[in-house]
Amino acid sequence: MYAHTYKKKDTGPMKPTIRLNHRKYPWREGATVRSLMAENNFNHSYMIVKINGALIEDTAWESTAVAAGDRVEIIHVFGGG
Repeated sequence: MYAHTYKKKDTGPMKPTIRLNHRKYPWREGATVRSLMAENNFNHSYMIVKINGALIEDTAWESTAVAAGDRVEIIHVFGGG
């Protein structure tokens, strides 16, 4: 009997990602909260944004950078009655 080794296919270097609403999402240099919102059509009137558990104020969305590996949550807040 002989041992057979399986070689895993080399897919090249791993591209950096973030977790956007609990899903893997490609990260790109220069990404901000606002650019993520635009790319994903998050355009509701009332939104909450957290990065790594920290609340990001809406006045800072334009200037807040998103780093590779960050956990970003963008939540649409709505009411009912």
